[in-house]
Amino acid sequence: MPRFIDIHNEMPEMPAEMVQQVKDRIASGAADEFNATAIDVLAGNDGTAFCITDAPDVASVVSSHTSKGVPMSEHDVHEVVSMGGK
Repeated sequence: MPRFIDIHNEMPEMPAEMVQQVKDRIASGAADEFNATAIDVLAGNDGTAFCITDAPDVASVVSSHTSKGVPMSEHDVHEVVSMGGK
């Protein structure tokens, strides 16, 4: 399954319940209805965030985010390969 990283230059305010849902989704390792599996979210101190997702394609990553109220476009998503072998 391809791996993607995406950037959110300005993350919207997320209530504590939504943050917990993201953490639970990552911990579960389960794919959503778009076959996207959240691997991790890295939050910057400046309001940025980077999501690492396994998904079949860029469109699945975008749909996964937008369906949960997190706006983004295909230009924010980049397919990546780990140089650490993971």
